[in-house]
Amino acid sequence: MGSYKYLCVDQIGKEVRGSVSAPDVKEARLQLKDKGLRVVSIEASSGAAKQSGLGFKSKKVKDSDLYNMARELSVLLKAGLRIDNSIETIIGTVSNAALRETLANALKDIRAGKSVAESFEKSGLFNTLMVSLIRVGESVGNLRMSFEQIAAHLQFQIQFRAEIRNALTYPIFLVIASCVTLFVIFKFIIPRFFTVFGQDQLLTLPFASKMLLKASEFMSIKVIVAALVVGVAFFKLVDMKRLMHAGYSYALSIPLMRTMIINLELSRFSYSMYTMLSSGIEFIKALRFSIDLIQNVKVKQSLEPAIKLIKEGRPIGGVFSQIELLPEIAANMITVGEKSGNMKEIFLELFNVFDDRFKRTIKKIVILVEPLIITVMGMVVGFIVISMILTVMSVGNIKF
Repeated sequence: MGSYKYLCVDQIGKEVRGSVSAPDVKEARLQLKDKGLRVVSIEASSGAAKQSGLGFKSKKVKDSDLYNMARELSVLLKAGLRIDNSIETIIGTVSNAALRETLANALKDIRAGKSVAESFEKSGLFNTLMVSLIRVGESVGNLRMSFEQIAAHLQFQIQFRAEIRNALTYPIFLVIASCVTLFVIFKFIIPRFFTVFGQDQLLTLPFASKMLLKASEFMSIKVIVAALVVGVAFFKLVDMKRLMHAGYSYALSIPLMRTMIINLELSRFSYSMYTMLSSGIEFIKALRFSIDLIQNVKVKQSLEPAIKLIKEGRPIGGVFSQIELLPEIAANMITVGEKSGNMKEIFLELFNVFDDRFKRTIKKIVILVEPLIITVMGMVVGFIVISMILTVMSVGNIKF
């Protein structure tokens, strides 16, 4: 999320100035258009960006903190407290200083007469989807439902990341253990092994043994430090976010990764649609917000034309059936939901389907990665052992 200053003209021609939080300029323009404003100029607010949006949330406030806050707010609202009293109560119990300060600013804005949605949007605490949920709940007089939905959404995100971390823990451990083992072998064992041979004997070693010796000599502390410095400089100088986005998009062309990414993005998309439709957000707006949450550029671009086609009056199921990346089950179920008038339950079912497929794909990848790491490690160690044996045999044939 970023903060953007704007100059707009309302429906009667009056100039309106202010700021809006959005993931990008395009989304900021859409939000202003939804408010009935015509944009004259819009630019990023560098000062506000430091304290709001993605930078603030990712560096200072964890999703678990936001989940606890949303859950506590829903409980207090259910007990009959007003929203300002509920926020004031939570401020006294929050341990995170950044979250406490943000809530205090939001409380000040609410008591100054601003809406709850505007106050949280200004703070940059929640993304566009969550702000929309608050706005809908506020319009129908049911903020408790909004914060329950936000808490459920955050819980989904937390559990989702935890499942990925758990699935990758063992492969990462294998990689780290393999790297440490190879470092010890090349740094300490191999140099001592070759010290028993004279300089003349080293000149007559087999090619594999010379490679092993050169690799051992190269594996010095200076080289490792230099590699770390280069790595840190690379991460500082290169736009890692753009690089990761490009790599994530390219990964869609890898067969097994393609299946995993599509299931991942569609499960996130389906859950977002279910959450917003359950909160009463109209379908087109829910579709636009849900597509904006998709991280893979190619998947996102394949779904974006659906917004325009549905606005033109085309059947929702027919539009989704034309999307090549979308599995057939999605188009079929959406068609059923359109005819039955129960789209939110259909998207919940689609979330369960794609989430289950994603987890099964992750398990397949992990099952393939583990033996692959062990095989590569075995080949390297086997090469080292064979090189040592060849060294001993070649030296044994030398006449003294």
